[in-house]
Amino acid sequence: MERLSNRFGYLALHALIWTLPLGLFPPFEQPSVSQRFYFELAVTTVALIYFGACWVEGQLRLPRNGVLWAGLLYVACVTVSGLAARSAGFTIKEAAFLWCGLLVLAMLVHLRLTARRCRRLLVSLALICGLCAAYGVLQYLGLDVRWGSLGYAPEIKEGRFHVLSLLGHPNYLTAYIGPALLLCPGLIVLSASIRERTVLGATMAVIALCIFLSGTRSAWLASVFLCGGLAVAFGSRWRSLSISRQTWKAALVVAGLFALFVIPNPLIPRRYSFLARLSESRPVLGRFYFYVAATRMIAEHPFLGVGYNNFGVEFWDYAAALQEEPANRFYSYILEDLGGVRPDHVHNEYLQIAAETGGLGLATFFFLVVVFFLRLVEDFGRLRHWSGRLALAGLGAGVVFLLMDSLFSFPLRLPCSGVCFWLLMGIGTRYAWPETAPVLAVEKTEPKPPPSVSEKPERPKGRKRPRKK
Repeated sequence: MERLSNRFGYLALHALIWTLPLGLFPPFEQPSVSQRFYFELAVTTVALIYFGACWVEGQLRLPRNGVLWAGLLYVACVTVSGLAARSAGFTIKEAAFLWCGLLVLAMLVHLRLTARRCRRLLVSLALICGLCAAYGVLQYLGLDVRWGSLGYAPEIKEGRFHVLSLLGHPNYLTAYIGPALLLCPGLIVLSASIRERTVLGATMAVIALCIFLSGTRSAWLASVFLCGGLAVAFGSRWRSLSISRQTWKAALVVAGLFALFVIPNPLIPRRYSFLARLSESRPVLGRFYFYVAATRMIAEHPFLGVGYNNFGVEFWDYAAALQEEPANRFYSYILEDLGGVRPDHVHNEYLQIAAETGGLGLATFFFLVVVFFLRLVEDFGRLRHWSGRLALAGLGAGVVFLLMDSLFSFPLRLPCSGVCFWLLMGIGTRYAWPETAPVLAVEKTEPKPPPSVSEKPERPKGRKRPRKK
């Protein structure tokens, strides 16, 4: 019989996946801030109840898992480095976000999850990402529903969405839904029902369209690179699936939908130019300025850094020193654009980790990533059927998507995409992928009734042997 705590933890993870993008908007200024506070409060409450129930049941001991202990080492180094920062209290408070992510990973490691339940968690993640992507497409068309003042005025730029009220910014949205795009092919192949495959296929199409319309260049690059890699690696295997006429009709509908947004027509009033978006260089120059400030912090604090999330606190001191140098007066317009508001992010996760937690924090973060992918490669080699390998490769590609986006943004510090990172790592280390063919490739046969006692089992008929003369 299943333990009550195990059932509660599984349903709590589902609830977290479905409610996190909505967050709690009214009490806070920005949606991303609201979602972060909601995530910390929800995860802490759920983890205390779950592990408390496990302690009462005598099942509190965590199994051996290298990814969990590597994650604990990284978060502990971040916290220890914050003790040496100028504002230690602020740094420890900011590190609570990482501790909550580690709690999610610990719950996934401790739960007794079957392969079916792991797939259901991934399906829930894909479906909620599809709903957010559909909202983004509708908002691109001018159909926006807002619940009060969310702190973000609509931003009209050539090559961008209007700012999304659910997640706060187009870059935040694409960082969240990008991994789900890579999960969908494996989930579709492993699905048992036609209805579920249809829903997942529609979800994948909506997510692809949303990323296509977002104008986020890092998401374009990661999506094309990783989807192309999955297509090359598993392209020859798709012939083994029986694709029905309904699937081809759905593919034609998706192609027509993409054409509506590309070919000029009066139905889509708002349109953008890819060339105009790619040639937009002002934000890139601003990020280079942040990179210079981050490298100065690394040079002065190489071992422990300035403290987690302290880049914005220390930025203005370094900016004042940079502006005194004649070569950097060219970038004075960047400070005018900031308008006195501190930039909390470097727009390069690795530089920011090195600047805030030093070489110790960056080394432990890379150690966590390496341990995870070593575990993933080991599990990949054990699988026999290509459908399981495709699903596992898509899960790993979702993590790579976030790591690639971290070169130009900060997805691991955002609540939705950050939780997605810890969820994928946890499921990837605990998921016992099926080694046999998926259910859709096996014909369902009714079980034969057992023979009665009076009936003798028939002997198998064999070939008659010729008699010897």
